Amino acid sequence: MLLPLAALVAVLGADLSGLSKAEVERIWLPFVVWLLVATARLPQGSRRWWLAAQALTALAVNHLVWTVS
Repeated sequence: MLLPLAALVAVLGADLSGLSKAEVERIWLPFVVWLLVATARLPQGSRRWWLAAQALTALAVNHLVWTVS
């Protein structure tokens, strides 16, 4: 559990440090695998809801990007 938590801290640190968007995306890539491993620790009953929330968030961000730009 320590490694996924460290990955999350590194990604949040990159986001909050003011790096450019492209730099932050490159920093995220190696840590995504460890954050995905952390999802295995979710309770069995709530995994479907977290997946639905993730899909809705991705759709909302995609819609906002296309609408604003």
